Amino acid sequence: MSYNVYKGEITHPDHNLPLLIYYDAAEETFCFSTVDFQKTRPSICEFQYPAKSIKEVRDFLKKIGINAEKVQFKNQLLH
Repeated sequence: MSYNVYKGEITHPDHNLPLLIYYDAAEETFCFSTVDFQKTRPSICEFQYPAKSIKEVRDFLKKIGINAEKVQFKNQLLH
C-alpha cells in the first residue's frame, strides 16, 4: 500500500534544530519529525495535529513563530 504525504523542512525557532513536517491530506493531519520517512510509512508521528489543508499547516507554523511562507512542501509517495 502506498501513502501520499507532503514534506516540508524547517529549523526549530528556539533550538535551531532541523525538523521535518509531514502533512497527510487523506488523514487531514500533520506532524513534526526528526526522522525522514522514505521507505515505509509508520504511524506518521506520535503527536498529530489536525489540518484540512497545507494552508492550515502554514497558519499553525505562523502561530509558533516560523516564517511559513518560506516552507516548501514537496509531494512524497511512500510505499
